[in-house]
Amino acid sequence: MRINIFNFKLYQKLLAALIIFPIVVGSVGYGKDIKSKVVIFPFKNNLDSNLSSTPNGDTPMKGIEDVIRSELIRSGYFTIVEQEKTFEFMRDAVLSNFFKIDNVDVKTSVPKASIVDLFAGVDLKMIVHVSERLKADFAVKGALNQFGDNFRADIEVVNVRLKETVSALVGECESKEKISEMLEQLSQQVVNVCKGVNVQKEVDYIQSSYHEGKLTYEETSDRLKRLSSEMPGVFAIHCALFSNYLGHPEMREGLIEEGEEILNLFNADNEEDMRYLSSLGIDPFYELANVYVVMGKLDRAIEIYRRAVRVYPMNHTKYFKQLGILYKLEDETEASIDAFKQALNMNPADYEARFNLASVYEAKGDMLNALEQYQACLKYTKNAAESSRVKEKIKQLQANEGIIGK
Repeated sequence: MRINIFNFKLYQKLLAALIIFPIVVGSVGYGKDIKSKVVIFPFKNNLDSNLSSTPNGDTPMKGIEDVIRSELIRSGYFTIVEQEKTFEFMRDAVLSNFFKIDNVDVKTSVPKASIVDLFAGVDLKMIVHVSERLKADFAVKGALNQFGDNFRADIEVVNVRLKETVSALVGECESKEKISEMLEQLSQQVVNVCKGVNVQKEVDYIQSSYHEGKLTYEETSDRLKRLSSEMPGVFAIHCALFSNYLGHPEMREGLIEEGEEILNLFNADNEEDMRYLSSLGIDPFYELANVYVVMGKLDRAIEIYRRAVRVYPMNHTKYFKQLGILYKLEDETEASIDAFKQALNMNPADYEARFNLASVYEAKGDMLNALEQYQACLKYTKNAAESSRVKEKIKQLQANEGIIGK
């Protein structure tokens, strides 16, 4: 009998191994397990009483938590804390925070709606505290409101690890018939917000695996492209692909595609975009413009720099200097002069910008302004070679034009 029991237990272990093994193998091939746990707190209901209760017991807003839960689960990137467990932790937090008592009878006597209303008034610190106890990565909370015939849903997405709100979403509609559509759209936005935070972990993992020699260049490209197809329009993924393609001439078309996408997606008002771009180690706008220059598409390079100046509040001196050079090559003299002046307004000590401005004046035949700029260059030369070059230019102009005393 002992042998049979032993064999049965061994059989159970083997069966479990066979079931678990393909799951483990499947996850290893894609990198880290990027699934996150999300806690969805019950929404505060501020609807008129005639909408809060109907003959069949339904409400137009009833089940918003279920809608969000379904969208998150369907995405394949998230697990959700059970509703009962969520409410249990909420109730404990509310009663201990507001009533400062520990009485089980009181806990069971307080209506659920009252618990939800009380919890809706707690601060971010309490939201994070409860979410941490539930071992969640993200918390979703919100309120459902009615203003006459108009309806509005406010949703807050909290990054538990960072202890901060990462997105405040608002949905509005003008009739109760459109409430379901509004909620579905908001649910998808919640998914996108959480995935956007999550995807950075996967991008970092893929890139670090490549640098550590765990992935080949081709494998790295394939994984980043797969990630991009699953989550299109994510700024961090396009930046990673651009960095991956840079320095590989055979990937020029891909580099251009990703660079253009970065330029389209970048939002200077988004702190995450600014932080990510500043930590990238390269300037994708400068690199993209250089590719177009190499291809002989100077007009497109000019457009890239002009757009970069409008959307990216960094490196403007460099952009204007490059614009000055490109305009000069395109025989757009006045535009070239203006670009170099813009660069000098930002940095009057820029020797290269001032020397180039002088050369544009010289080519234009404006020798007085050319000489003035060359003489100003002498104050900003960094070595003997630069100084000698400028002095030779001044000497030539004075000799050719007979300009003395300048």
